Amino acid sequence: MPAIVNQADRRDALAGRAAEIIAAGGLEAATVKAVAGAAGFSTKVVSHYFVDKRDLLLATYRFAAQSSLALARAGQPAGRADAEAHLLALLPTTPTGVRNWKVWFAFWGYAISDPEFSDEQPHQIAASEARVAELMAADPRFAHLDEPSRRQLAGDAMITVLGVALRAVFDLGAWPGARQQRLVREALAAAAPAGRVAALANEA
Repeated sequence: MPAIVNQADRRDALAGRAAEIIAAGGLEAATVKAVAGAAGFSTKVVSHYFVDKRDLLLATYRFAAQSSLALARAGQPAGRADAEAHLLALLPTTPTGVRNWKVWFAFWGYAISDPEFSDEQPHQIAASEARVAELMAADPRFAHLDEPSRRQLAGDAMITVLGVALRAVFDLGAWPGARQQRLVREALAAAAPAGRVAALANEA
């Protein structure tokens, strides 16, 4: 009896292969044939899971975003919310993180001329900011802030992460993990120093 294949898992696996190809060679390199070859399948199999190349690219874009979110969730300390840890886990300090950011940046030009990809950009950013603000509400360092202030801080923090990633991902030698993390920590400390003092008091 043929093995039962989970459709969503197979799409994710193929999108993961496409992400690796895009990170190494750009969007043009992610042909259906190239993805099929990297996954060990025929192009017919890939075409079974994706309507066309555009469908594959959109799935890959979303896969990279979900992969980054998974890294951030894995970086959370057990039993408590840590907004700073979440933000640090989003930085391109691991091979997977670097890949995800390269995929994200590769789609910027595509988004200029494609309405669906253009809509996807602010949606993904807004979702990230909302997640950071949610963590801040439960994080002792930031819970004292009112909701508008947390939203503002979350947005500013994500802009910092984006700027650091944009600079670092193309020059990792000059931007090691420690340098990336320092800038994010400084941005948070400057924006909410009282929150950091409260956290230290709680941990003492």
